[in-house]
Amino acid sequence: MTETLADRMRARMKELHMKALHVAEAAGVGRSFVYDILRGRSADPSSEKLSRVAAVLKMSVEALVYGEGASNAPDDDAMPERDYAAVPFVNVEADMGGGAAVDDEPEGAPWYFPRHWLRDILSLKPAGLRLIRVRGDSMEPTLMSGDVVMIDTTQTNPRPTGIFVLYDGFGLVAKRLERLSGGESPTLRIISDNSRYSPYERIAEEIRIAGRIVWVSRRLFDN
Repeated sequence: MTETLADRMRARMKELHMKALHVAEAAGVGRSFVYDILRGRSADPSSEKLSRVAAVLKMSVEALVYGEGASNAPDDDAMPERDYAAVPFVNVEADMGGGAAVDDEPEGAPWYFPRHWLRDILSLKPAGLRLIRVRGDSMEPTLMSGDVVMIDTTQTNPRPTGIFVLYDGFGLVAKRLERLSGGESPTLRIISDNSRYSPYERIAEEIRIAGRIVWVSRRLFDN
């Protein structure tokens, strides 16, 4: 019988065949946060972070904390749709180096996020959100190779300036976009945060903006 938060969390991870590192990465929390719970060092962690962990474990926060049907609830019923939003993970990578041609790939298993967190903290609507992984070093230190980024596909206007995922004519890239004024055709400056890479310009009609990057998940330590 599982009686503590750590016991319930460990049992649920076993059911889902998940390791602590995978839970932390998927929830966007530090690995130490998950390990502290499992080791009994944090029996009452912050509700905001714990809600993300519960979402990854496909159960309600109440079930995780208080044990209300935690080990027996079916996956689909343990996480009511009204409380959590499924954000598709698209199996493509945005290159942060020179860019490479990428075809559309099928979507993988979604990640789950509390609707109130998306709405109240990020001011986002779930319908247009997608998750992809980035690679390369041209956006360091803002983005690191291997980061998972959330894209809002409804935000395709580079005003205000921000970091976007786009097809730049050569491939799918993650870059900072700045709209330039003047000239006969709207022009965008495509900027890398890493100073070793030079900015370049494209006419707006030559590129396709997939969406604005609005959130990032990063693994802090290697196995």
